[in-house]
Amino acid sequence: MKNFQFIFLGTGAADWAYHPQGDLKFDRGSKLRRTSSLWINGHILIDPAPEAFFFAKNVLKLDLSQLTDIFLTHSHEDHFDREALSNFILEAEGKVHFFCHESMVPYLQLDKETLYRTELRPLKVQKPVMLDELQVMPLAANHEVAMVMEAPLHYEFELGGERILYGCDGGWFLAGTWSYLMGRDLDAVILDATVGDYADDFRIASHNTLPMIRMLLPAMKRNHVLKENGSVILSHFARTLHDSIEETEVKLKAEGMICAFDGMVL
Repeated sequence: MKNFQFIFLGTGAADWAYHPQGDLKFDRGSKLRRTSSLWINGHILIDPAPEAFFFAKNVLKLDLSQLTDIFLTHSHEDHFDREALSNFILEAEGKVHFFCHESMVPYLQLDKETLYRTELRPLKVQKPVMLDELQVMPLAANHEVAMVMEAPLHYEFELGGERILYGCDGGWFLAGTWSYLMGRDLDAVILDATVGDYADDFRIASHNTLPMIRMLLPAMKRNHVLKENGSVILSHFARTLHDSIEETEVKLKAEGMICAFDGMVL
């Protein structure tokens, strides 16, 4: 990927124990995943997860002062932590654009300091926003949330002719999202892999299983959703539904997929 740098601040689902002040950096010999969050191009954050700030600032030693934009996928507490959000925003040199689906706005409940340093930017599904030359397209995600009217989101990022999809949380693509993605020829996809090798797990309406992903990828390539040589990165792994981190990495590598880990840079 020429135009993007991704740093994974967390790659776990909600069943991993929270370690907001955990100073352990994940590596291949570790047993820890934090809840899912992503740092893009040194100034964009996807999801202020509970552990994301401490990990980014105190473990990875990232410069957060250039933070300009935060994109929220949905309201679940493993993705949206108000304290983490506030901490990220306080590190930024200027005001931060905070993007979320318009249905989330009444439920944000941000403190005054956070509101003062934030420019709220409500989103509509399939209505893109431009950040200079970067286009971000919010897409409806297939994921259950507590607030009936909330629309969880995936995000497609496009810059310099490269297109990347971030799809955590979410199961099988909704029809409208699939229709949009056909013909996009994505260079890479980061997909929810919450459920392991279980074909009959009840979570399939909100999350992907590995069998679902194996079925999905040929259709994505045939319908030009994903380039034939496009990268497939899996994230958002449940602790209780996968083999060990090391075994999962070996298995996915053999199938041509990348197993994301906390602190991974792409």
